[in-house]
Amino acid sequence: MQLKKLDLSEGVSAAEDVKSVPTSDSSSDDSAKTTSDAPKSEPTDLITPKTRRSLKKPLIILSVILLLLLITTAALAIPAYLMMTPAKLTLSSAQNAAAALQSQDLAATQSELVAAKDHLVKTQQQYRYLSWTKYVPIIRNYYLDGERGLQGAYHAIEAGQSLAVAIEPYADLLGFKVSTESAQPDATSAEERIVFLAQTLEAISPQLEQVAKDLDLARDQINQIDPNRYPVTVANKPIRANVKKLQETLSAAHLALTEAKPLIALLPDLLGQNGEKVYMLLFQNDAELRPTGGFMTAYAYVKVDRGKLTPLDSYDIYDLDARWNKTLPAPDPIKKYLPLVNNWNLRDMNLSPDFKASMETFLEHYQEIPGVRQIDGIIALDTQVPVELLKVLGPIGVGGWGEFSAENDPRCDCPQVVYALENIATRPTNYIREDRKAVLGPLMHSIVANAMGSPKSTWPQLLNVGLNALKEKHLLLYFPQESSQTSAEGFNAAGRIRSFEGDYLHINDTNFAGAKSNMFITQTVEQDITLDANGSVTKTVTITYDNPHPPSNCDLETAGLCLNGVYRDWVRLYVPKGSTLTEVVGSEVAAVTNEDLGKTVFEAFFTLRPQSSSKLVFTYQLPDTYSTPFPMLIQKQPGKPNITHSIIFNGQPVEYTVQGDLEITLP
Repeated sequence: MQLKKLDLSEGVSAAEDVKSVPTSDSSSDDSAKTTSDAPKSEPTDLITPKTRRSLKKPLIILSVILLLLLITTAALAIPAYLMMTPAKLTLSSAQNAAAALQSQDLAATQSELVAAKDHLVKTQQQYRYLSWTKYVPIIRNYYLDGERGLQGAYHAIEAGQSLAVAIEPYADLLGFKVSTESAQPDATSAEERIVFLAQTLEAISPQLEQVAKDLDLARDQINQIDPNRYPVTVANKPIRANVKKLQETLSAAHLALTEAKPLIALLPDLLGQNGEKVYMLLFQNDAELRPTGGFMTAYAYVKVDRGKLTPLDSYDIYDLDARWNKTLPAPDPIKKYLPLVNNWNLRDMNLSPDFKASMETFLEHYQEIPGVRQIDGIIALDTQVPVELLKVLGPIGVGGWGEFSAENDPRCDCPQVVYALENIATRPTNYIREDRKAVLGPLMHSIVANAMGSPKSTWPQLLNVGLNALKEKHLLLYFPQESSQTSAEGFNAAGRIRSFEGDYLHINDTNFAGAKSNMFITQTVEQDITLDANGSVTKTVTITYDNPHPPSNCDLETAGLCLNGVYRDWVRLYVPKGSTLTEVVGSEVAAVTNEDLGKTVFEAFFTLRPQSSSKLVFTYQLPDTYSTPFPMLIQKQPGKPNITHSIIFNGQPVEYTVQGDLEITLP
């Protein structure tokens, strides 16, 4: 009815407008008069027809917008709702798989991975209904991130499934539970398992290659997600940090597999699967620290044939020097800092911090000795290896030498085995006892025999001792054969000084006639790094040495066991090549700068008495220019315990515990 009324009014108004239009021959005065004389009409409605017409367009536009909004909301909400259930189930199964892995239940891990994959596929199917949003600005990036996340998750699950299948035959060695006993090979002893390892490890290489491919695909997808696109938290739950953590976890998994593959490739040959091997076990005493991990105190031989280990003979290192007929002048550092030593002995030939370089020098002169065994490699270990093995196996008796254990000995506040070995090898006696340091050979023979007969429950622990010893550089490998050496280096088990694009630090301490003081000294490192606006970097490295223990009785006449004496330390800092030394504080000699192994080296020397501490402070300028993020590689010296590094980067402190080689990135 209202519409009809409006139409009539519009018609009348139009007619009146036509009548009131003046003719062309009317004068302006007449027009004015006509207008003034005309009766005034009152408005019939507050909303004029023109106003009504102008309101219609916004109302129509608003209605269309509301309709589109409803359609869009439905298009987003319905798939999101349908996707919610499988997404939750995927997350739940993934969490269950992680929990099963943590509890070392391989069967449950495999089952949950299958369930997670099924739920993930359903989630992906529902997510495709949102594919139209990738054509919408702003929303597009979030849709693509979701797609990348789902694809990354799929490849990660595939990698997990392939890895579970690959390790199932070795589950007992790794400490995993399996679904059935038939999944395990028929092996009742550790020695049989080692034989099985030697025979079968080559077969899992294709499976590991597939794991690596899937991890690469997962990492590529997840790394395309920009964490900064997301808020720090939503409903008090971290979002951005979780994205970063996921990216870091995948990178760590990829790195672990990358490092493991060379070791797996090396093991069959190392265990003599392709023919008998003879290795030299070289014992480095970390209580008397030397560049590659310790003073080379004794050596033994071991034969390995298709996984079976046979210990051979063992000797004192001084026996080897006595059989070497040559005399070489001592290098300058030995002349300067090792009192009364003018010749270069075999026992002092690990002067290079690069284990390969030192062993090449050692082996070259070893082979000049008539009648020595020909060896296929050198396996160097320090006292931490027998200590950790005895923690798993318990006390062990060695015929003619007594009992050894990892229990703390209050006489040195160190493991009993360490004190016992030092007491046998170092204490002065009023009689001659040849090959005192050769006790290490029989000790390792007894440890190996006990390990081979140990119950299945200890196998994973023994395996972890070996892996941790490699990681923390208490166990080093050198092979004259290039392919084996390359594999050892690929696993970072060869003690090499590495090249690196970025900042670099390796602190190398050499105990020259300072008793066994490294047993009692703790070391901490502080790096203060300033990056200015031009990209120049100034570093101050402060090394603190602390020996809180009382001195030992080092009197030869009273036959004291001289463990804690005056420490004499030749210190070398390996830094990026081209670095410029500004100052050294704390050195008792003038600092020396030279180049070695592709690095610039700063040298210093100091002494430290028991119950005292000392600091060395190096200030230097890095070459070239840098920016953030700031990459750094810290390489730990073999033989050292874990060391705390406090790093202050442009005023921001952060702390790291250096267990092995450590790559970091400072923001």
